[in-house]
Amino acid sequence: MPLSPLAALVDEILRAAKAQGLDQKSLAARAGLSAPTLSRMKTQEDVALSTVARLAAVVGLRLTLTASDTYVAEVERGELF
Repeated sequence: MPLSPLAALVDEILRAAKAQGLDQKSLAARAGLSAPTLSRMKTQEDVALSTVARLAAVVGLRLTLTASDTYVAEVERGELF
């Protein structure tokens, strides 16, 4: 089963933390969260964007939006502008 967009974000943050030698408890503490809160974020459907951004910042990431592949292809072909 594919990850939800939120779960994918949290998973990416956790991988970055692990690569930096941070376990989940340390990551949570640095972001001002409890370890159980971080654990719940992996399965929740809705989490405050500011919380995810705070976690990302701890590991040197930031949240950004990108266009879908279809939209990008249309722009590159000059079909939209």
